Amino acid sequence: MDLTTLLADPNARTILHERARALAGRDRSADVATGELTLRFTLGDEQYALPATAAREVLRFETVAPLPAVHPAILGLVNVRGRLLACLDLRPLLGLPATKPHPAMRLLIVSAAGIEAALLVEQVLSIQPEPITLHLTPAAIAGHSASWVRGVDDRLALHLDPEGLLRDPRLTATE
Repeated sequence: MDLTTLLADPNARTILHERARALAGRDRSADVATGELTLRFTLGDEQYALPATAAREVLRFETVAPLPAVHPAILGLVNVRGRLLACLDLRPLLGLPATKPHPAMRLLIVSAAGIEAALLVEQVLSIQPEPITLHLTPAAIAGHSASWVRGVDDRLALHLDPEGLLRDPRLTATE
């Protein structure tokens, strides 16, 4: 049966919508049993990770429209299919040297706490369920860590909390 014909039938359309809602809200306990679904990416030579549930898509970096009087971590705005998103470079927030964006970089579109933004990353390495044991970072031990850094794993990837990151007061335009 053709999908157009199926969608034209109101009863079939109702059934399809109910099934889609049921699938969207299904129990993800299988993911938890094997570990947290994690997205790993790089900034320079370092690995970072965040829960894959916060990732929406990965796009090629093209251009960014700069904004005046914002924190250095806010590169500007990017157009993602008609939506303007803040483009963030995490390097200044992590105390790393800034790098000029180049075409080989990627935009990792993340969403958390009702906020959507584009993170500038070198590359996305993987999305997979992993058992994770996080350890305090030396900065956290010294009391200088960002509140959105969850810890470092056994593979030395720094794990980030996307909700805390997107609510960081340094990323709020105040002028």
